[in-house]
Amino acid sequence: MSLLPLLSSALLLATGILLVLKAQPRTIQAEGFVIASLLFLLPIKDFSVANYASVLMGDLSPVTLTLLTIFVYQRLTGRSLGDRYKQDVGRLQILVSIVAVILYPTALGFSSIDVYSFGYYPVVLTPLLMALFCLSIYRGWYYLGSILAAAWICYQAGILDSDNLWDYLLDPFLAIWCLSNVKKVWGLPSTDVIQEGLLFVVGAFLIFAVVHSRINPDAFSKYFVIEDGFLEYATVVGILAGLVLCIRRVVVLRRVREIRFLAVTSMLALVCLFGAGEEVSWGQRIFGIQSPEYFLDNNLQQETGLHNLAFEVNGRTISVNKLVFGTGLALGLLIYLFVMAPLYRTRPGVAHWLDHMAVPMPRNYHIAGYLLIVLVVELLVDSTQRGEVTEFTGIIIFLLNLWFPYNAHIYHQHDLMDRDSPRYNSPPAKP
Repeated sequence: MSLLPLLSSALLLATGILLVLKAQPRTIQAEGFVIASLLFLLPIKDFSVANYASVLMGDLSPVTLTLLTIFVYQRLTGRSLGDRYKQDVGRLQILVSIVAVILYPTALGFSSIDVYSFGYYPVVLTPLLMALFCLSIYRGWYYLGSILAAAWICYQAGILDSDNLWDYLLDPFLAIWCLSNVKKVWGLPSTDVIQEGLLFVVGAFLIFAVVHSRINPDAFSKYFVIEDGFLEYATVVGILAGLVLCIRRVVVLRRVREIRFLAVTSMLALVCLFGAGEEVSWGQRIFGIQSPEYFLDNNLQQETGLHNLAFEVNGRTISVNKLVFGTGLALGLLIYLFVMAPLYRTRPGVAHWLDHMAVPMPRNYHIAGYLLIVLVVELLVDSTQRGEVTEFTGIIIFLLNLWFPYNAHIYHQHDLMDRDSPRYNSPPAKP
């Protein structure tokens, strides 16, 4: 057995002794900690207490070791790292709790998807970790960012026997500690954090897709954009989030908005439902349903769905996906971004009409996001399966567009959207 697991176990056990001695003077705590650490490492019949503990507990993650080390430092020196550290630890507890609730049940076989397996070749976990690190640095959560960076460095160095990235980020002890304290620190992120976090996810996945598709194209196809993989299901989750958002708006605003407003919002909900259903072939692979004969004959992937249908017209094969969801969607997006958006901001009458039609207008960063995704994926991602990246990142921008539109006031119950309002009779504010 390597030395690190023994030291980790000794540190954990000695920290327990430190807690027992917390009422004693600091010098006694320090002496007790050092003596306990040495005793736990002292061999008893060829094996130390730390050795037995390591076998029973498994390896502690670098995140746990970092937190334990900081705790011991603060306890023995009497120096506190301050409120920022406490706040970052609280954020870490929330993150670990959410991950643990998903990770461990799937790893134990309670789901057909084993999230733990994502850590062996972390083509998905890496950009997610990158996005979280960037968000931490951008928001000034330097302790959280440093802890994540330390875990990643340890993974690259291979300091544990495991080659799974998850084992470097959390362990059962850390999960139990976080879950037992999460109620004290729980809180929903601000709208700014949500927007920034999702934008960092888009950026991280775009960068990773460009690099990975060129450095290791086989792994890119096999692990990153694989059918029924993370990108596909995450895309579905994003679309379903849009569906829930639209339904909620219809319910909340049903008494204060016109029929056309509610109808358009309901149509957006149906579009989201259709998109989610098409993305997973209406649950065909999930539930093991055989495709009807019509789709076997006319669907390019022989799946239950409309977007992969193809027809012969005058000897030419017409793909619904390319015609409607390719050319048609691109044309619609261009009109939306470069015709409707400028008119909304410069013509009060148009703005008033679009508001009453419940059309969520894009902010500047939404427009930039749509364009960046198309340019990066089409020009820089070297793979015929790059469409999966476009769908995943595009849905995130779509969700942000739907959730935080330029004209967010139309979803406020007390905003009457009166034609005589200063909003429609003065220059619009910058987004």
